Amino acid sequence: MKDRRMIGQLFAVIIFDYLCLFSEAYTINDELSLHTAIFNSTYDRDVRPGASRSTPLQIMVTFIFKSIKELDESVGKFSITGALGVFWVDHRLSWNPTDYGGDLNTTVVPQKKIWIPFLVNTMDFDTLKPIGHNELNLRVANDGKVTWITPNMFESTCDADMSFYPFDSQICTLRFYIQGFTLSEIVFAIPKSSMDMNEYSENGIWEVKETQIYIAINSQQIQEVRMTISMKRRPVYYISSLILPVIFLAFLQLFVFVMPPECGERVGFVTTVLLAIAVYLTLVQDKLPEGSEPSVSFLSYKLLGDFMIGVFMTISVIVGLRFYHREEETVIPDYLETFHRMLFRCCRCKRKHKVNFDEKKSATEVTIDSVSKILTWRDIGMAIDRFCLILFGIILVISNGVYLAVMCFYT
Repeated sequence: MKDRRMIGQLFAVIIFDYLCLFSEAYTINDELSLHTAIFNSTYDRDVRPGASRSTPLQIMVTFIFKSIKELDESVGKFSITGALGVFWVDHRLSWNPTDYGGDLNTTVVPQKKIWIPFLVNTMDFDTLKPIGHNELNLRVANDGKVTWITPNMFESTCDADMSFYPFDSQICTLRFYIQGFTLSEIVFAIPKSSMDMNEYSENGIWEVKETQIYIAINSQQIQEVRMTISMKRRPVYYISSLILPVIFLAFLQLFVFVMPPECGERVGFVTTVLLAIAVYLTLVQDKLPEGSEPSVSFLSYKLLGDFMIGVFMTISVIVGLRFYHREEETVIPDYLETFHRMLFRCCRCKRKHKVNFDEKKSATEVTIDSVSKILTWRDIGMAIDRFCLILFGIILVISNGVYLAVMCFYT
């Protein structure tokens, strides 16, 4: 049984070698001959392809999206990594495969040996430069179709709208055109209206919502290929490290009106919290662009509002402490008495009572007399603290509620 298996395997090897011997397969000499034939003295890489000069050369463009490198909102710089795919037909590079081993259908050619479209990124962040590199290779098919894949990092200017930062969405665009040719000589074609996302790597800050590739004519009547990327910022990090701390700091200031004035730390406490809010305001301003167009971030307005509320809290604390330390001989004005009476009546404060025990009466017989308390400057200070606590608490609830409602509605 074992001998039969060995004989069968040997027979299969002999058949395979026989088929390979008599089958047609191109060799390195065939490919060298092909390159010699197509790149002869008549081929000029400076002349665009096209047998009929009245018919424009059609160039198809695709894009393989790899990853988002960065979006620097402060300077308006957007960069991604990917590969630009460009396809066209050069009739001068066609051949008959039967003349070169029978199956030489494609060959690889250095970019510097053949004509390529001079693609330029018009939105380049730095200086304008052509796409591709002379050391790149292209693949040419026997029908003259050229496949040019250029991997690179593509940069572009992108004026971000930071109105809803950090709950914002951005749309950035790459724009390419072929320098030196008109619509009667070269036209673009888009085989796919979106980018190839099969090899895309997720970005930690931005979530890609949509990509689009389309053709447009600019104001100079030049045809362009435009590639737009719609992105949405992932806000979880900013909520935990920016939004919530700022909200907690704003409400932390309210407790300054609960602190006893005798501790002597009121002004220091409210000033420290105010400085912390100022630090967050500085951090946000460093992140956002300096310009005010198309709109300033609502978060900047919110932080500025919290800072101003903190300033007024600090002033209220200082003014309130002056009431606590006034001489008791100083007469309290009528308007302060009215303010105290209205505030505590609105707050439904219970009046104090005194229980008097009469020695002539039994222990079970007592009289409870209401005592009208004498108003002091300390009472005025406590009234002002309570008023400020309620007032600034309402203001903070409204300001933060409006901001969060606007952000939730937008997102």
